Amino acid sequence: MVKNNKKAQGLSINVIIIAALALIVLVVLATIFTGRVRIFSQTLEDCASKQGQCYPNKCPDNSALITNAKCSEADRNDGKDKCCVSVFNK
Repeated sequence: MVKNNKKAQGLSINVIIIAALALIVLVVLATIFTGRVRIFSQTLEDCASKQGQCYPNKCPDNSALITNAKCSEADRNDGKDKCCVSVFNK
């Protein structure tokens, strides 16, 4: 006489479905968030957001070069534009 000892429990189908749905939701949220972060970082790199102005080749007198800023497509002349911010003298 052999008794069936069933002490171990398996994962129910409901737990597996809920875990799969949670994983899908996390992937969708991560995709949306990374897309938004990319747009936000592009906005931060823009010259106008840093209160600068784009000039071809070099910055005029009484202005400083912002090295990590990018000129927008509308401001570019030949791809060598520099983002400059005016410096106030006291």
